[in-house]
Amino acid sequence: MSMLFAIIGFMIIDLYFNVVPLLYPLNTFLWLTYACFFFVLAHHVAKLTGLGGISDLGIRAHYGWKRNLRIGFLFGAGIWAAMYLLLWAFGDFHVDGIKKAPQAIVFILEVFAGMFLGSLINDLIVRGYVFAHLKGKIRNVYLLFISAFIYALDDVWLVGFSVQNTIFSIVLGLTLGYVLLRSGSIWMNTGIHMGLNVMYCLVYGIPGREAAQGLFLIVPGNDHSFLLENAHIFAAILLLLVIVLAYGRLRINSTNRNEF
Repeated sequence: MSMLFAIIGFMIIDLYFNVVPLLYPLNTFLWLTYACFFFVLAHHVAKLTGLGGISDLGIRAHYGWKRNLRIGFLFGAGIWAAMYLLLWAFGDFHVDGIKKAPQAIVFILEVFAGMFLGSLINDLIVRGYVFAHLKGKIRNVYLLFISAFIYALDDVWLVGFSVQNTIFSIVLGLTLGYVLLRSGSIWMNTGIHMGLNVMYCLVYGIPGREAAQGLFLIVPGNDHSFLLENAHIFAAILLLLVIVLAYGRLRINSTNRNEF
């Protein structure tokens, strides 16, 4: 019965986050209000499903949480920036210009606020909530794959199915789940997620509003080689390898000692 309540709770917070923007057009202020209300909803759903509240989903103001967030952001943004530089160098797109102030300043503020909240909320749903209910009940390796599979399903729902995007989502989901499992808190995980999302917005624009373009005004190129079309998958694999190899040397502030 407790697992049934956990599944119902997951559906409540997941449907709230993913369906509300589809049903109602949200300007920036309304989107921020809707995002902030999510944390209230998630806290009460967590308590009703037997958890102690939103802190059990990974939001803990522990020592070094800001440092964890910064380190994660540098990894995610750094690898994605390198990927976009290579895509530009190989002709996947051309840069025709850049947004001018004050439009550029407003855009950057909107991107950082939106991608932080959006990444954090998504991480709380598909990893924080899932880990909180399943950790200790199944082996950690199974937990990682379950959360990565749920993350991929969420992406299929939002952007449609493709083999490439599914592979990308599973690999990225494994990376983000690994970091949450090792650290016990959401912050480095969200930093990575936010970093790659911010880079995407700077190049292509805010998701759902790509027609308005990003900070850089780009024109698609004509090169559609296998490597360029699958660059995001290779970047995700590289990110996974770098995180796994480097994690033990980063002195990440952890709230637990979970290991495989």
